Amino acid sequence: MAEVRVLVESDLASLDQLQPQCFDPPWSEDMLRARLRHPRSLNLGIFCAGELQGFVLLGYLLDEAEVLQIGVAQRHLRRGLARQLLGTALQRLPALGVERLMLEVRASNQAALGLYRGLGFVEDGRRAGYYPTATGHEDAVLMSVRPGR
Repeated sequence: MAEVRVLVESDLASLDQLQPQCFDPPWSEDMLRARLRHPRSLNLGIFCAGELQGFVLLGYLLDEAEVLQIGVAQRHLRRGLARQLLGTALQRLPALGVERLMLEVRASNQAALGLYRGLGFVEDGRRAGYYPTATGHEDAVLMSVRPGR
């Protein structure tokens, strides 16, 4: 059974090991440590048998939060882990005074767009040509949801 819990500094090595599977380039260990220590953050990991299988890193200020990163280990994709992580975050954010959770995603990432829409996120706009690609640039889709609604 998977367990979602707040990431702590003792999870840093596992998070640092998982990052390269999810992001190119991955955040450095120092960046991850700073995020785990940041006072206005909600950082969740999903664990099974003690193994970190996915994570979501969020920052918040006043009544708004932003998904900074969300990632799942390659061998655990398409098992609903990202949905569990975001669902847990959406349950916890109102207690932090957060009324809006925002994110951006590549316009070509249909799996992520489907996940976010399924959780109630709506498209707020686009950043044209935001992400570099091998053949040029692609748009970032800006999305948000109101936790607890």
